[in-house]
This record gives sequence, structure tokens and C-alpha cells, in this order.
Amino acid sequence: MKKAPKGAVKVGVGYSENHDAYQAAVNAATDALNEAGESSFSIVYVNDKIDPAEALKGFNHVLGTNWVGISVDKMFNHKAGYNQNLTISVTCINSEYLHFGIGVADEYRKDPLNQAKKATAHAFKTVKADEHIDSYVQYIRTKKHDYSKIVKTPPYFILSYLSGVKVVNGKEIPGEESEFVQGIVDYVGPHVPVFGGSASSDLNEYMHGRADNFQFAEGKLYRNAAIVVFAISDLYFEIHSEHGYDMTKRFALVTKLGDNGYEIQELNHHEPCKEMARLLGLSKSEYLKNFGDYMFREPFGIVKEEGRSTIKEVLPHPNQKSLQSNFKLQENAVLNVLKFNERKTLHTMDNIFKKTSKNHDIALGLFCVCSGRRPLIKNIETKEVYRLQKHKLPFFGFFSFGEIGSTESTPAESHSQTVTALIINNTLLTE
Repeated sequence: MKKAPKGAVKVGVGYSENHDAYQAAVNAATDALNEAGESSFSIVYVNDKIDPAEALKGFNHVLGTNWVGISVDKMFNHKAGYNQNLTISVTCINSEYLHFGIGVADEYRKDPLNQAKKATAHAFKTVKADEHIDSYVQYIRTKKHDYSKIVKTPPYFILSYLSGVKVVNGKEIPGEESEFVQGIVDYVGPHVPVFGGSASSDLNEYMHGRADNFQFAEGKLYRNAAIVVFAISDLYFEIHSEHGYDMTKRFALVTKLGDNGYEIQELNHHEPCKEMARLLGLSKSEYLKNFGDYMFREPFGIVKEEGRSTIKEVLPHPNQKSLQSNFKLQENAVLNVLKFNERKTLHTMDNIFKKTSKNHDIALGLFCVCSGRRPLIKNIETKEVYRLQKHKLPFFGFFSFGEIGSTESTPAESHSQTVTALIINNTLLTE
């Protein structure tokens, strides 16, 4: 397949281990910008321990305001690999064939569905398309390609980053990812690819009841915002959502939910904690004592019509009877107790790159990886990222408490224990 003109996509990546937030931001952004030449758009990931206000000053000094970012659990890229000491990483994308518009919904949790629509509408309005290049590419596509190919490769995608789960005064505040993503889908329809994830904090601290996060967009710092980026693309790209679990014959029906949709009050018409323990072959006391292990190794998956499953983790409610989900559920949802597959989990990201590189020249792979995969296999982060580095292709990713993604055949939704990816290729849509 013919590549886009030389230099169609230039990608720069910079990173730092410096705990001086301003200097780390300046150094990482400068390195990324110098490598890319200039920036059409930039993405930054920041360790939640450094001062976000100082980091903001550094980013704005180098990048201006055409960028977005979030705090993350951990981060990785093709240069640094997986390095748990990284405080900041930056990627700059330079291309006349990609155009970006940004929308922000601050305090979106008050009405996530409608706030998503408003942020998406604003992103549409602010995108700066090139009326000559973009229209010419679409004209040539219709002259050269059959519509059966055109409809499968839309010339646009969406990035979305939002405030993930927090713990405030000992109370867990969900990120409302499911509702926000549904708002995007309601506004744009089910066929627009979406990639992204939740702003997060250190996984170990979250497991001990401490979690906070922050977001950046258009040169500003936010604490409770959701970001939507609408991108017009004259280049081929691929979208992926994959996990490393197998379905089993253990099913459960959500027969009663609390008013907010997050608390399972009945499972198969029984007390949820007791029923979950039964499904796992445990006593209730055994389940409550070791629920963290089972939450990651044998999570619930919502069964889809086509036989796929989307993982939705649950954990015991403080009342030790109900089950609590970080994702909004619906009554009568069919859940399957999934089984962890070590080999599939270790090769998830690697397989995504393998499938994509068969057909296209990869310019950049963006990855969002669930932090909950980290406790499953010792040093999984190093092993997974090392496999990616062997491809000798640019990639930029982060570990998150909530992943957003779609596939070629399914609309966008929020995930857990999953890898979502957006692979931008150096191949024009006219080829």
C-alpha cells in the first residue's frame, strides 16, 4: 500500500523523571516539539504526585494552548519503555492531514449525558479543517474506491479524557464514564470511533482508599472535567478494544439495582455478595476477605449479542451485602464470570500492533491500559511494553482506572481490565 507523502505525520515524544513540575514539563515538551518540528496537537500524561499548576505553566510556555492531558497511574512510550519513575510524558503530532477541535465539560458529573453532547458540539465547532486538502481527499476516495471500503474507514475520530474515580472524605465518587461516553454516542451516532480513558492516580493508593486526579485542556487546569477532541483525519487509522479473559458457563442476572445504577442489590434474585461467592465457589467470608484478587482474576463481563464481553468490575459494598460497580449498569443485564488468560493478557498490545502493521505503515499507536491488569502478572508492564518496543514503531500510552474505546463493529463504551488503542497510520485515505 502506498504511503502518504514523506513527512505526512511527524511524531515527537519527550519525557522526564524530574519532580520539579515546571522544569519537567518544559524539558519533556521541548524534546517532543523538537522531534516533531512543530505541533498540530499535543497530548500530555502527568504523575498525580507533582504540582499540576506548575506543570501547566511549563506546558503552556512550550506548547501554547493547543493540547490536552490528564494525570495517570503510570505511563509508557517507545523511547522510555515502561519506567515507573516517569513524572511527565508528552507527544506532539505534526501533520497537515490531521485537524483537531477541543471541547470541555467542567463539573460534568452533574449531568454527564448532556454535558458530553455540549462538549462534543463545541469540539465540532472549533476544529480547523483544511477545506482544500480534506475535500480533495474525499473527492479522490469516491473516484478510486468502492463504497464498501469507504464506509468502513471514516475520515474522523474522537479522543475523550475525563475525571475518573475519586475518593472524597472516604466516599468513592465514580467517574460516570459510561454516561459520558453514551452522551457522545447519542450525539454523533454509533459509528464514530472513540478512544480515550480516565484521569487516574496511583493504583496502590486507590486500593487503600485514596484517589484524586486532574485534567488539562486548552492551557487550563481542571479537577472535575471531561474533555472531547474531535479529529478530522485524511489518514487511515484503526481502533481496538481487547482484553485477556475467556468467557465461562457461569452467568448472573442483575435482578435489582439501586437508584443510581451502581449498586447491585439483587443478583439472580439473591443477596449479591452471597451469590458472587457461590459463583466463585467460595464462602461469603472467603470472598469478602480476598475480593481484590477475584475482582481482577474473575471479573464480571456484560455479554454482548455478538458473543463478546465488556468487563465491568464489581466489589463488595460497605454494607457487605450489595455489590458496587464503578460503571453504571442496567437491570436485567446478563453478566458472565470471566476467567483470566495469562497468555492473552501478556500479548494484548503486541497483537494489536501485529494486526495493524500487516496492512499499514504505523505513524503512532495511542494506548490506554487498565491499571487493574498490573497486579495479575508480575512485571507485566515491563513485559508488555518490551514486546511493543520490538516493533520499532512509535507508541504513547498510559495506565488508567477506566478505558474508552470502540471496535470496527461496536460503538464506543467504557471498559475495565481492557486495552483500548488508536493506531494512526502514515497512509492517505486515497490509497
